[in-house]
Parts: sequence; structure tokens; C-alpha cells
Amino acid sequence: DEFAGRVATKVMQTALAVRDSVLIVTDILVYVGVYFASMVAVAAHFDGWLLVPFVVWLALYGAALNYFVPRLGRVGKAQADARSLMTGRVTDAYANISTVKLFSHGRREAAYVRSAMEDFMRTAHAQMRLVTGIEIVNFTLNMLLIIATAGVGLWRWSLGEAGVGALAAATSMALRLNGISHWVMWEMARLFENLGTVEDGMSTLSRHNA
Repeated sequence: DEFAGRVATKVMQTALAVRDSVLIVTDILVYVGVYFASMVAVAAHFDGWLLVPFVVWLALYGAALNYFVPRLGRVGKAQADARSLMTGRVTDAYANISTVKLFSHGRREAAYVRSAMEDFMRTAHAQMRLVTGIEIVNFTLNMLLIIATAGVGLWRWSLGEAGVGALAAATSMALRLNGISHWVMWEMARLFENLGTVEDGMSTLSRHNA
């Protein structure tokens, strides 16, 4: 009682999502682990106060991930199901094209596929709304981190507790985090989207034959 094209799509997209999930996790864990450990060691070596903006930023960044990423995962699951439905209807229309041409009506078939495409676009719109929120929060946090790091560095430098080199190093690390945090958040979003795709595929592919 299922579209052959839809089942085939779930087989393919689930396998690819499993592969991408493993690659993203290993990539993020290694890269982020090494970078953050090095950054903390360097900043702490110069002045412990320079760590404060980074710690606060990390807490807020984690809260943002905790809010947005699971929602993206749920949207990703719904999108995977809508995508497989849309692809299944298109595939089955072509697979049974002789029957369609003999017994169906072109306009009715087009409307049938179009309804699946509209369902898919609703999930895409929901996903893009979340992505817009991620971008706004991410850029706001990064700008605040750069301003706070420079401010704390100048304050410690004015007191003679930190040198110009420490100020330059801490500010450059904050600027570098601007790019890394953007990458990490997108990778986390991709991870949970892939996990949603895997979960959607499991609901179909793990059923016993009846």
C-alpha cells in the first residue's frame, strides 16, 4: 500500500543521511575539540579575564543550538517524508506512463503531483524561517563576543595586567570564532536534519513484511 518510488527514495536518502551524520559528528568533534582546547589554553595563559567573554558566548551559543537545532531536526523529518512523497508520485507517474496515458487525464496527474510539491514547500518555508532566526542570533552573538573581548582586553591593558599581544591574540580568536561558529551551527543543523531523515526512513524500512 505504498508508492514504489517513495520507498526507493527513502532507501536512498536514509542511507546518505546515515553517512553524512557520521562524517559530521567526527568532523565537528575533532575540529571543535582541538580548536576550543587550544583557544582556552592560550587565553588563560595571557589573562584569565580574557576567558570571560568566551565562556559567556559559549553558554549563549549552546542555548541557541539547544533551541534551534532540535526544531530543525523535526522540520527535517517532515521534509524528508514530504520529499519522498513528492518524488514517489513523480516516479510512479513515469513508471506507469502507459497506464497514465491510456486511463488518466494530464491535468489531474499534474494536480496530483503539484499537491505533493506544495506540501514539500511548506516544510521548506518552515525550515527557512528557522534558518533566518539562526543567522540573526549567530551574527548578534559573534558581534557581541568581538566587542566584549576587545573591551575586556583594553580594560586589562589599561590596568597593566595584559600586554598588547594578549589583546591582539584574544581579539583575533574572537574574530576567528565568527567564522567557526557559523560553520558549526550549520553543521549541527545539517546533522539534526539528517537524523530526522534517518528517523523518517526507519519508520518505513524497519517494518516487517506482512
